[in-house]
Amino acid sequence: MSASPLTSGGFIPTPAPSSVTTSTTSTRSALPHPRSQPLRPGGSKESAFIRYVDDNLLKIQRRFAKRTTPAANGQDIERDASTIWDDVSGYKSMREACKDVDDLLSVIWISGTPSLQMPYLINLAAFVTDMVAGMPANPRQMFKVLEKLDHAFASLLQGRDVDSGERLPGFENRRGVSGTEKVRVRSLVERTRRSVMESLKSGELDDMYEPETEASESEDDGGLILEGDNPYSGRELEETWEMQIARVYDRTVVELGESLEAPNIGIITEGRG
Repeated sequence: MSASPLTSGGFIPTPAPSSVTTSTTSTRSALPHPRSQPLRPGGSKESAFIRYVDDNLLKIQRRFAKRTTPAANGQDIERDASTIWDDVSGYKSMREACKDVDDLLSVIWISGTPSLQMPYLINLAAFVTDMVAGMPANPRQMFKVLEKLDHAFASLLQGRDVDSGERLPGFENRRGVSGTEKVRVRSLVERTRRSVMESLKSGELDDMYEPETEASESEDDGGLILEGDNPYSGRELEETWEMQIARVYDRTVVELGESLEAPNIGIITEGRG
């Protein structure tokens, strides 16, 4: 990715270490603290922000198209991409892709401008859904990014940070999320949950995936975990992932309100008495 305005003196000030929002639990990923005021519409900082996000979102999409990982879930990799975009290198792993997504997500969030945050986050979340379906999984990095997107969507839907309860900039006099955007988010939630489930069910893992407990001591092997051994196996691993899958966009679902399985389509029925 190009130099982030977070560190290059650009349109968004670098937040002080103490200003970074701390997640309520160790498994929830924190988002950086946003600007105190939204970017001024039509201003130079808004233009710089739009240009930066557009450029880096396009670069992420191009790197994905040129990925060198095996295709996941039967999806074919774009074979002609290497001859089209010779200025970017393809992703070698989901871990690399998640790093770029995480960095761009932070920039979008810090902008503190709901009218730009929501559409850009929807586009970024749509890419993540394609990434999950199109690359061998790196569960730790994948769930980390999804948790941050969940935090961002749920907060924007509520108009307050769902962890800290702090009112978000741009929501002083309005909620700022349209009905159309809510429908798009709902669709993304459904697609992403399916993609995550199918990806993990396939058993294809990123070559750079390292289970969190791999460096921990193993009592059975005298403190040594042999190469290729998985700290989780069989049903134990399945249950761990099942719990994570159940939490994909869980807070967003709460803010959206109605059940995803039975959306309201405007039909009113009377109970039989």
